[in-house]
Amino acid sequence: MKNFTILVATLLISSSVFASTQIIHSDKNFSTDAFTDKASAYEAGFDYVDQLKQLPENKLSHELVLISTTPTKDIKINNTNVSIEEFAQTRGQIAYRAIVNVDYNYTTKKNDN
Repeated sequence: MKNFTILVATLLISSSVFASTQIIHSDKNFSTDAFTDKASAYEAGFDYVDQLKQLPENKLSHELVLISTTPTKDIKINNTNVSIEEFAQTRGQIAYRAIVNVDYNYTTKKNDN
């Protein structure tokens, strides 16, 4: 009986060690407020990128809105780019906003259900 208990305990420990993980790749777009000139919009976009890169992992996961049924870890921003969108809310009033595209990945346990 003792050997059987040891065998079961060993199998349980081994199965948790080999739990499979998966890497999820995704991207998300953010937009800034409106600015009267392109330079200010670009500056706001790059400031936002700098802020994202400085966030701790738990806050970054909330900012990127990671949705997973299992815990996530190892969140990495792979690439970012900033583009400018020109728009008008009224005739003759051109405004600019930065569109920040963030490519990222994170690791989560594979859900085999």
